[in-house]
Amino acid sequence: MSFNDLHSFEDLQFIPVNEFKQPTTKDWQTVVKKHDLSKCHSVGLVCGKPSGNLEAVDIDCKYDLMGDLFEKYKLAIDKECKGLLSKLVVQKTRGNGYHFIYRCSEIAGNLKLANRMTTQTERDATYSKTYEAEVTKGKSDTDAKKVAEKAAANDNVRVLIETRGLGGMIVCAPSQGYELIYGDFYSIQEIT
Repeated sequence: MSFNDLHSFEDLQFIPVNEFKQPTTKDWQTVVKKHDLSKCHSVGLVCGKPSGNLEAVDIDCKYDLMGDLFEKYKLAIDKECKGLLSKLVVQKTRGNGYHFIYRCSEIAGNLKLANRMTTQTERDATYSKTYEAEVTKGKSDTDAKKVAEKAAANDNVRVLIETRGLGGMIVCAPSQGYELIYGDFYSIQEIT
């Protein structure tokens, strides 16, 4: 499937996004129109009203220290509501995370559902990355260290699970690294 093949989904709003997963068009949260997707880096699926009250749960496994977050989340869903998993479209992301995609009659904005504290190793990496970026910009060693120290001190949490709803979007297949592993864009169902 090519990006422009996505135009066949009349009830879904797709937008062009850049390599940093940022929309490259204005008013993408509210404007419903078919965008030229032929020359974009990746494609985003707009959540909320433009896509018929579409919502997604975003599971970010790259921050999962135990390596079993996705499996545990699926078990929790099944325990709480038998049969719900079979109604969800599931997409694997380029960061080895997952999106559970569905529709609801009422949805909210983007919500953080689960996070964990940042480890010291991650804070150290934030410091190093920030320091290097500041030096590359031409800042003095002292100024670069101050900025890096502040960035590391403010690096407190890693979000594990969040929703994408009103005002949100997810990068989606057929963007490089994204793959629908259960269901497809035709089979997005409404759940209660």
